Amino acid sequence: MKPPTRCNLSLLLIAATALSFLVGCSTTQESTSSSTASPGSSGSSGVPSKYTAMDGRIIEIGKCSPGNGGLNFKDPHLEKCWIADEFKFTGYETLYIAPTLSTAKFHDDEQRPHDLAKAGLPVELKALLVPKGLFANVALESSELKSGGRMLKLENTIVEYSKGGGAARYFVGLYGGGQPVLRVQGKMTDGDKTVFTFEARRSGTSAGSRLGGAFLKDEDIQSEDIRSMVLDLSDFMAAIAGKYSPR
Repeated sequence: MKPPTRCNLSLLLIAATALSFLVGCSTTQESTSSSTASPGSSGSSGVPSKYTAMDGRIIEIGKCSPGNGGLNFKDPHLEKCWIADEFKFTGYETLYIAPTLSTAKFHDDEQRPHDLAKAGLPVELKALLVPKGLFANVALESSELKSGGRMLKLENTIVEYSKGGGAARYFVGLYGGGQPVLRVQGKMTDGDKTVFTFEARRSGTSAGSRLGGAFLKDEDIQSEDIRSMVLDLSDFMAAIAGKYSPR
């Protein structure tokens, strides 16, 4: 076989360049076609994925698809998220947030911060839900329940926990080392019927915990993680309930 001449090499180079251009155009055209779809597009479900919150924030709950008698959401802030068909967090007088349960395994020196997380989760969630006006009454104790009216019950369970450590954050905190870990699974029920489930995980969410976490208390970073978690949960509920404007 004869070696390629300079002319043949030039022709091959031109052909390769043309092919690369055509592929590039095709890819760009496909990407443009995808990106020109409405940013709040929900596909066939009819549920928008982006909303404007009451305070002007742009929030995203992700696109959804049918499954298990309801809708599964690819919420970028939640590991898992599902609501039953036709359920919208509306038409209920009371939301009862039961005391947090835990199945997480942790060391003896993590008992106190773990218990603080258990106690803080429902308190922070109530603090964010009340101003959104989804429910006339948000109760944390059974003694606060009022007779009459429809009620939802939310049960949260901590399934993974670690308090983290400042020494590890000093060296590798920027990459997640030494950060507290909190994973929660939640189930909301209307009587015997499950209407909403989620799973959420946080581990040093704030920029401060990554950049200066070595100088912060484990409990302070954990508190920020809890606030981040319940903010996303309350945003999801408010969006589905029609409290936020679709984009």
